[in-house]
Amino acid sequence: MNIQKMLLTPNRYSRPQIKLGTVKKVVVHWVGNATSTAVNNRNYFEGLKVGTNKVYASSHYIVGLEGEIIQCVPEDEVAYHANDANDYSIGIENCHPTWEGKFSEATYDSLVALCADICYRYKLNPKTDLIRHYDVTGKMCPLYYVKNTSAWQKLKDDVGAALEAIVEEETSIVTTTKININGTVKEVERILYNGFNYIKVRDLADEHIIVGYDAVEKIPTIEII
Repeated sequence: MNIQKMLLTPNRYSRPQIKLGTVKKVVVHWVGNATSTAVNNRNYFEGLKVGTNKVYASSHYIVGLEGEIIQCVPEDEVAYHANDANDYSIGIENCHPTWEGKFSEATYDSLVALCADICYRYKLNPKTDLIRHYDVTGKMCPLYYVKNTSAWQKLKDDVGAALEAIVEEETSIVTTTKININGTVKEVERILYNGFNYIKVRDLADEHIIVGYDAVEKIPTIEII
């Protein structure tokens, strides 16, 4: 996942540099401007700094029509995207090719990957912590996923599956290593899980090491001969 940092200039209207509290939610939006690009929308946020219309708006990320991801505001700062939820949520704006509001396949895939990554890092549950702008304010945003609740549920399910894949990859790494047993070096499979190394007892078995199982005590046994 490639994220391009194009941080907004600190200003009161789109990047106030207010520290964000504990991240509890990820809020999904649509940009509400069909065919506009991620850069277009980032530049719109940047242009608010002049204060001409006194509009307060921004998001942490924008996902483009081709799946590109632009970061506008650091995750530890407040972005103006979801009213009362601004203090505890990360906002993601998404571009869309038509006014129907359905995200392109590329946008959708990048959004899923980004949401899963955020959920992993902040220990969030996509089922309850991935929400729409609509769920905070009642605004029809993101439009397609407000009108099509089954599509919204699928998006959350897809984020959940992507999160599970990250957890599995990050917490369980299988490699091979060498182990010295009474002067004999053996190559065994090593599993790194949650910071601990594990090996399979049966991998130690050879003509000098007998691996068995004590059915009474219900524990493995190792005998060196």
